[in-house]
Amino acid sequence: MCYGRGDYIQMREKNKLRLSVCFTVFFIIIFITVLIFFVLPKFDFMYISSDKHWQKEKIGDGDEKTGGTEIEKVKQGTNGIYFVYKDKLMYMDEADEQVREMCKLQSGILGILVKDDTVFFRKRDEYDYGFYKVDSNKKIVKLFDASGTSSIEGKNIYTLNSKYGLRKYDFNGNRISSNKVKFDVASINTVFDNYIFYRGYDGDDDVEVSIPKYYLFYANKINYKTRKLKLSRYYIQPEAGNMYWKEDVIPYDSVAKEVDKTVREGKIFDDTAEKNLDDYELQSVELLPWSFSEVQDGYIYLYGEQRVTYRDKKYKEKMSVIKEGWESEKIKKVSYTTIARVVCRINIDDIKDTSEDDYINYELVCYDLNKCWGGFIINNKNAYVLKEDEYFDSSKEDRNIYVYSMDVDTGLYKEIYRKERFFIGNYSVKMFVTDKYIFIYEGSEYGVKECITRIDRDGNNPVLVMDENGEVVMKPLESKSEEKSELYR
Repeated sequence: MCYGRGDYIQMREKNKLRLSVCFTVFFIIIFITVLIFFVLPKFDFMYISSDKHWQKEKIGDGDEKTGGTEIEKVKQGTNGIYFVYKDKLMYMDEADEQVREMCKLQSGILGILVKDDTVFFRKRDEYDYGFYKVDSNKKIVKLFDASGTSSIEGKNIYTLNSKYGLRKYDFNGNRISSNKVKFDVASINTVFDNYIFYRGYDGDDDVEVSIPKYYLFYANKINYKTRKLKLSRYYIQPEAGNMYWKEDVIPYDSVAKEVDKTVREGKIFDDTAEKNLDDYELQSVELLPWSFSEVQDGYIYLYGEQRVTYRDKKYKEKMSVIKEGWESEKIKKVSYTTIARVVCRINIDDIKDTSEDDYINYELVCYDLNKCWGGFIINNKNAYVLKEDEYFDSSKEDRNIYVYSMDVDTGLYKEIYRKERFFIGNYSVKMFVTDKYIFIYEGSEYGVKECITRIDRDGNNPVLVMDENGEVVMKPLESKSEEKSELYR
């Protein structure tokens, strides 16, 4: 077939057109790719809340009433309990209570996470930041390297540290997402539905939450905004020396009315008898949390101080005759502060919906006047609390350990178990709770020796599971059930 000159020119023009179209499409694709993946993610307006996102079904773990479970020494499995003894991973079958060793490492085990009957763990090794998996066949696989805190929520593993922020992995160690987030590197924290709830150690006792917004085109890309939760309330105008601003002052509300009544009754707070409160007016109600729980049944439980301050009604007259001292010292002389230790809880929906101007409502669970608790665990509508006799003399051998159980709906609690410590010294005691049992870890100075005791959740049937030599003994111990009758509030 022969082509004329006109046909050749026409064909060349068509090829140019095709090439031009191809280049145009190519550059449009490149432009859109750069726009979506590199330009638009820099703008806050491209991030929206999970309930408005077109991929909202893929966001979160599907259960809005639970949160991440963090790495610990004892975890519940499907048919038994996994626990750590120094460098050993142990398993206790719930059917026959037989205990066996699953594996032993050269270094200690920091803690474990369990999903069904697959165990994840970290080594107690400053040079190894690996996250490992061991299955029922005792096969150990290293999944990834990541320092910081670790937790499991739904079908994912989360790690949180100051360098990489919040990272999400599947159970095979494949990384799904990595998002930068501001939080105090030394904080205590918990993760739920990609929210990060934490308290820092910077001295101001603030509790903060990092709130996620999701990139419109890709739900695993998250932009975080951090807000301080307003837990403390101020009711009268500040004077020089007060540590709050006039913009913080709010009208007298139901919280003020309830707390003021409780203080004036004189049954809960310390040393109220030494002041005639008729001469004082309520100035502030502050909540200063020391620790908090993982999410349980839609709540985060906090333990700390409720600090209530009153100011003398004639404070200006009295301050005018104080000649010396800083203003902060003068204001203290016309003020009165009383403190009670409290357990309270916050609904996570209120945390998610918080704004910079909102005060967080918290529900009081229990006042605790006489017992300074070392910590608490929330499990199945109960709070389990561990307390020790104070440490004064390293040679004293009769220091006791106490376990209390509290109904979180009524605030009633009682002592369910007490025992003498196995070791002298001041090495801390730890407690862990499973579906049926409470495990108590005791160590000697510097953790050289360790014993594990198990009790039922009602405090009965104490058993020494492992002795100081690392041997499984399952030895029954003396029960203190006769001393556990009185209820407190």
